[in-house]
Amino acid sequence: CNSLTSITLPDGLTSIGDRAFEGCYSLTSITLPDGLKSIGNYAFEGCSSLTSITLPDGLTSIGYRAFYDCNSLTSITLPDGLTSIGNSAFEGCSSLTSITSKNTTPPTVGNGYTFLGVNKSIPVYVPAESVEAYKSAKYWKGFMYIQPIDEIPSSIIDSTTGSITVRINNNKIVVEGTDNYIIYSISGQNLGKTESVEKGIYIVVVNGKRYKVIANK
Repeated sequence: CNSLTSITLPDGLTSIGDRAFEGCYSLTSITLPDGLKSIGNYAFEGCSSLTSITLPDGLTSIGYRAFYDCNSLTSITLPDGLTSIGNSAFEGCSSLTSITSKNTTPPTVGNGYTFLGVNKSIPVYVPAESVEAYKSAKYWKGFMYIQPIDEIPSSIIDSTTGSITVRINNNKIVVEGTDNYIIYSISGQNLGKTESVEKGIYIVVVNGKRYKVIANK
């Protein structure tokens, strides 16, 4: 079904079978029901146009190569009930700019290929009490920046507060209405008031308030 662009799966669905949407490379969005428990092997492999997906809280397992080569995915949030992630599940997801895992216990990761091709310098947000557990967990510890979820800054593309506007346009960070701002890289490097940025995550501090800006190109 390589012309399928979006789909909403119905309430009552508890599992997605192996290879269900494999090769649906035009699929850009999919809505999963709250009762979903498992995603099968190869389920979304090769869905290269999929930019985001919300995994429901009841999900417990993600199968082998489930999101293999979904190279347009920019972020994923793993629910607190997720206990296992299969081999190569996110291999080739090279556009990921952040991962959030809500489970206080690090989900079991299949092998070293599960996140192969994912930039290990992107932030991984986890429950505050679990930061050290993730830093020592097999395959999770390969990520350089594991941080508490409560430190996630507000995520914006275009935000207006009073007379101040912060937005991103063609990978240029634009702040209007004040000169009191500083741009930081996600690793904390002070970039001053630079405007043109490369693909990645940046923190814009405006009058003491922090925003996360994602440059996707």
